[in-house]
Amino acid sequence: MTHIDLFTGIGGFILASHWNGIKREVMCEKDKRCRRFLERTWPGIPIINDIREFDGSKWRGRFLLTGGDPCPIRSKARALWKTKSSDLSGYFLAVVGTSWPEWVVRENVPASDDVHFTAALESIRYRSVIISTNAAKITAQNRERDFIVANRDPAKIYRFIQMLPISKNGRRYAETKYQKTPAYPVLTTHPCRWDARDGYIWDGQGLRVGDSQERVALTGLPRGYLDGLSKTCVAQMTGNAVIPQVAYEIIKTIKEVKKREA
Repeated sequence: MTHIDLFTGIGGFILASHWNGIKREVMCEKDKRCRRFLERTWPGIPIINDIREFDGSKWRGRFLLTGGDPCPIRSKARALWKTKSSDLSGYFLAVVGTSWPEWVVRENVPASDDVHFTAALESIRYRSVIISTNAAKITAQNRERDFIVANRDPAKIYRFIQMLPISKNGRRYAETKYQKTPAYPVLTTHPCRWDARDGYIWDGQGLRVGDSQERVALTGLPRGYLDGLSKTCVAQMTGNAVIPQVAYEIIKTIKEVKKREA
């Protein structure tokens, strides 16, 4: 089983596939700091610098394609001002259309345009399901994210839904966005921002923002994973990261579906 990862960041999906025993074949990441981190942490895995330069035909038919394209354009945190970040979801879809992976997993903030992404997948003969998740019970960070999981075989998507180890209700959501869990508010990319939307820690003398080690723990990353990076880098990277434990459960279920075929 081989894995292609787009918009890799600090490797949330890479960790998840590693924990599942899947070979990481190629990554794609534009941020220079993230690339340097990935080269040091995951040596030997090629990194494409820009999604616009990614030729999916070179990796046609691989088992798994994942990605968490940039979210500022649809993030609630940007509701009061415009963002300069581009919507790169179309490039994600272009890679799907040229590489034709068996499975596609896309992570992003909950947004109304999820259905546009699934409709585009439908147009190229993929069937998909939207899984709304919250990592609060895993990492104690109240981070809501939607995962779109797709395969060209409707029967495999049905089996995936049935086998996914989540608390199922009528919509088959994981920790649903409508059930808030007491937890640390979602981490931002700001290292020292004081804002009513953020969470703070009482250290016995006063309130303070979370330090780097606390941010790593709240993101579910291994202890020491981001050692050596500045406080600002850690804040930006953890604020944008895919929670690896959530991705792990999704990829693990995909593997279980694969085993049922054998």
